[in-house]
Amino acid sequence: MRRSLFILLITTIIFSCQENQDPYDEFPQTWKIAGWQRIGFAGDSGFQSVTDSSYTYLFKKDGSFLKTVGDDSIIGFFEKEELIYEVGGKSTHYKLFFPEDRLRNSCSANLEYLTIEENGMLVGGSAPCDGPSIYLALVK
Repeated sequence: MRRSLFILLITTIIFSCQENQDPYDEFPQTWKIAGWQRIGFAGDSGFQSVTDSSYTYLFKKDGSFLKTVGDDSIIGFFEKEELIYEVGGKSTHYKLFFPEDRLRNSCSANLEYLTIEENGMLVGGSAPCDGPSIYLALVK
């Protein structure tokens, strides 16, 4: 009996000390542009790296976000959806709602869609309407 309690205690300590393995579940999250790419009627521009930019998204725990592009910014709210597949893997999507139709980078009025890809980059943009795809990296 003592041995079982000891094993249960050690197991509890080990699992309670482990860090959250998925940083995308923790808020606030700050994402900064890492690059962009245009694929469409005009051809493939290839991935264009961006290292010095003030193009960021800040997602807060209360469901609001702050998007900053240069000296301009806008506050809106977002919905996060996680899809878990039977085969394994997870897909995380963000749907952003803009109160004003400015600083939006998508084909839809007042909406922007972003997805975390397998490489850990947050990807969105106006690629479906022949615009650029934007790639953002999580700032730790």
